[in-house]
Amino acid sequence: MKINWKEEMKDRVLTYTVSGAIILLIWFIFQRWDSIASFFGKIWSTLSPFIWGFAIAFILVPIQHIAEEKWLKNASLNQKAKRRISVAIAFLIFAVVLVLFFSMLTPQIASSARTLVDSMDSYMKTAEEWVTGLDANSQYGDLLDSILDAVLNAVKKAVDGSSGMIAMLLSYSVSIVKGVGNFFIGAIIAIYLMADQERWKRQLKQVTYSIWSKDHADYLAYVGRLTIQMLNSFIFGKALDSLIIGIICGIVCGFMQMPYTPLIAFVVGLTNMIPVFGPFLGAIPCIFILLIISPYKAVEFGIFILILQQVDGNIIGPRILGDSVGLPALWVMFAIILGGAMFGVMGMFLGVPLFSVIYVLVRDRVNNRLRSKKLKIS
Repeated sequence: MKINWKEEMKDRVLTYTVSGAIILLIWFIFQRWDSIASFFGKIWSTLSPFIWGFAIAFILVPIQHIAEEKWLKNASLNQKAKRRISVAIAFLIFAVVLVLFFSMLTPQIASSARTLVDSMDSYMKTAEEWVTGLDANSQYGDLLDSILDAVLNAVKKAVDGSSGMIAMLLSYSVSIVKGVGNFFIGAIIAIYLMADQERWKRQLKQVTYSIWSKDHADYLAYVGRLTIQMLNSFIFGKALDSLIIGIICGIVCGFMQMPYTPLIAFVVGLTNMIPVFGPFLGAIPCIFILLIISPYKAVEFGIFILILQQVDGNIIGPRILGDSVGLPALWVMFAIILGGAMFGVMGMFLGVPLFSVIYVLVRDRVNNRLRSKKLKIS
């Protein structure tokens, strides 16, 4: 017996089924979160050279296209030679930029960090004297004593014992060496990807169209193009924005005679890559350091960061990024919080462009459904 489903009933059944599946999936993820996070962490660690390779290729492909299509356009070379030369030019520019950046910035940051570490004992004594000088009978006396004891115990634990500073330094050293090795392996992978990019694209397209129908494959291709567009707009725009913010912070802090200006400007510029919360995340450790040295400098720096964040959010950022991600402010915060909870700092950075892809796809789907039902919701 054939059942005649009404269109409205089909939509309801589909909506309830999908909603129930999403709720069950979210419940399962939260119940097994530790196992899932550990699983993805192992995958991330294993595939990190390939992730580096895709990231480097993603950054350098636009430069390689410019070199091949403009600079070598009239060169009397075959296409294979042009491709190899353009890839070499892109990597040469990349290497020069990295060397110049670190050669100019690293000595100043290292000098500031070394001075900070050498002065940490006197800063801790100053902080201890400042807390001890407060009225112990005040309502905040016990709280301040507890905080000071916790900080001193943490410092003592970090310095003393085999599980302290030496073990921590060894762990960080191993991680840094491993990360550098993965970076160079990723650079080699990026060379292969860029040198034969048409073949990789063609093979990916062949696999996609062989598995799915033409309509679904076209949709997947559209999702891929949209993702690349969002990542391009966000990453390059945000990098330029953060560079400008770091330079402004360095210049203004220099005029304000802030201690450790290069280190502070680097931290603020780097954390500015994270939307919305980035400037404040970078300002917190800087304010803490300045608070130990001079509370007045800490207050001045805090006020400056608030002003700088407003200038960036209302003037510099919109002019550079425009409406590249197209996300409302609420969804931007949601993407940052969710990405940070799942994948840490990298999730906070990539959460916005990736979630913007989901937002655009859902928005287009909803609008198409409303148009098919001839509904106009205002």
